[in-house]
Amino acid sequence: MKQKYTLLALLVFLLLTACNAEEPKRGCNWPAKEKFSESDLIGTWGGTIEDAWDSQIIIQSDGRYKQIINIKRTGFQYESGWRPWHVTYSEKGLPYLHLEGLLMCAYWEQIDCSTGQTGIEPFIPGDTKDPFGDATYWQDVCQNKWVNTPGEGVFTVIGGYKLPPRGIMLAPFTKSPDGVTGPAYELHEPNLSTVTPDP
Repeated sequence: MKQKYTLLALLVFLLLTACNAEEPKRGCNWPAKEKFSESDLIGTWGGTIEDAWDSQIIIQSDGRYKQIINIKRTGFQYESGWRPWHVTYSEKGLPYLHLEGLLMCAYWEQIDCSTGQTGIEPFIPGDTKDPFGDATYWQDVCQNKWVNTPGEGVFTVIGGYKLPPRGIMLAPFTKSPDGVTGPAYELHEPNLSTVTPDP
């Protein structure tokens, strides 16, 4: 299982490192704001680590989303209510998807799903916060910086020519600058007509 996880993490990391590639329309350099519509996010997105966990994020056009996770290694299952989402952009126009109240234990196994705690004693070397001592600090691989994201999950909208049907995937912020700690999400179902939202 660890070999499969490592291979998947390496594959996604190689895609993310396209930030530094010479080709301007791949990875972290694309889609730029003018080439991206927020309606491209509408649909059911899925991410899987084989033998570990499966996850879905259902994004609606009314500004709400639902998270469904099944962590096989612990037997943990979860389905959220409908919660708000929005998009922000970096200075270079890279889109970021913000999901309020996203359960982040699925993205780092040291976070306890029931309490949200890491079980790691925080410490401050000099005046730099140790990101592994606080569950709300996550690495933005594209901008190479730690970001405090309390109460939400943030995904980078990654572009690529071989990513059907909309040319994008969603990569979560990570707990390591060397690669992601959860799977990237691909669009599984563009049509949400079968989803009945809660009132």
